[in-house]
Amino acid sequence: MDLMSPLDRRKFQVRCDAGSQGRFEVGTDTLSGRVGQRMRVGKEEEMWDSVHIVCKEQRDGSLTVEVVVCHPDWEEAKTIAAIHSRPQDDGTMTPSLERDFQFSGPGGLHRASAAD
Repeated sequence: MDLMSPLDRRKFQVRCDAGSQGRFEVGTDTLSGRVGQRMRVGKEEEMWDSVHIVCKEQRDGSLTVEVVVCHPDWEEAKTIAAIHSRPQDDGTMTPSLERDFQFSGPGGLHRASAAD
């Protein structure tokens, strides 16, 4: 059985390739992940989660994938992208995929239309 097939009714999929460390692939109804990188704080090194990806179903049935970036100098993380889909809207003429990419400072994203 192909776990990534859209016929299995799962809402999201992830494929990770970690080089010689291995590979991960799954379809799921919810998903969150973090990407960390080594950084220096004073004389010490630590891992810092710099990117978060959060995938969830909204109350109206639409699906959202958000990309959030973090920086140690910021008071809070910032959402830099959000991708929205409405797979339940069968037969409409409007695009099923919309995206927000325009970062607008501390308030987060400025909503961009699919035609932008």
